[in-house]
Amino acid sequence: MYEASVRGSKGLASVIIACRDELPYLEQTIRFMLTVPSGCPMEIIVVDDSSRDGCADFLRRGGKLSRSVHLVDAPGLGPARARNLGAARARGELLVFCDAHIIVPGGWLGDLARPVLAGQAHAVCPAMVHTGNPRLAIYGGTLNKDLSWVGLTFPPRSLSPVPLAPAGCLAVGRKAFLEVGGFEEGLTSWGYDDVEFSLKLWLFGFVVAVMPWVKVIHISCPLKPYQRPGENLTRNLLLLATLHFSPHRLARVASMAGRYPGFSEAWARVSTPGVLKKRDEYFRRRVRDDDWFMHTFGIPV
Repeated sequence: MYEASVRGSKGLASVIIACRDELPYLEQTIRFMLTVPSGCPMEIIVVDDSSRDGCADFLRRGGKLSRSVHLVDAPGLGPARARNLGAARARGELLVFCDAHIIVPGGWLGDLARPVLAGQAHAVCPAMVHTGNPRLAIYGGTLNKDLSWVGLTFPPRSLSPVPLAPAGCLAVGRKAFLEVGGFEEGLTSWGYDDVEFSLKLWLFGFVVAVMPWVKVIHISCPLKPYQRPGENLTRNLLLLATLHFSPHRLARVASMAGRYPGFSEAWARVSTPGVLKKRDEYFRRRVRDDDWFMHTFGIPV
């Protein structure tokens, strides 16, 4: 993993946008972030992960925006490793991971930063409103019996624990991020990356929460290269289960996934000595187990 510094600049939020082929959304997202009051000192780091559409060229051409944004070129790492690379270049004590296609409200960053910096939670997400269904806000997520993401639509009255926080906009303290090892770099494509990260935070003793009155608009856009269904999702699901689930729950997930595309190859790839060694390390270090997580949040797996 790309190593991030243990100490960050106090009070500074590092907004990290990992992107691939996000034309024209990336520039729009950055302009919004630089236009609205953030409520917190910030830097913006864009990790352009081998985009083919030139979405970050406006930063390479120079000008006012490029002076406000640090651009990092990456060789097609995938979303998890690209986010970790951005974190390694970040200077803030707060790391804020954002999609390249969001619209943020005034004061958004300060509102997300305060509970993390005050120790009320270690990771905080806002409510997300998708342009495909603008009347419905999502307050984090949970899992159903098939381990598919389910958005939570009942608004809590205040900062509240949530099983899963989407990486489309997620603030996390640098210390907690480093303690769990960042995003899982074995997840080389989109799918289960934020699920694994949220679960890992909870199992390692941290708290994930939603800030319901901060509403970030998530722009619905066509399927991107990161978002490849099928075999990649099967592999990512099995890697998540192998790293964090007890033997009986892992067996249940493997049985369920046996009908999914590419199961045999995916199962072989997550049954390697390296993955099993990481599983043993996680089981030694965690302070909560997956039974606690499923029971606490009423997940029927």
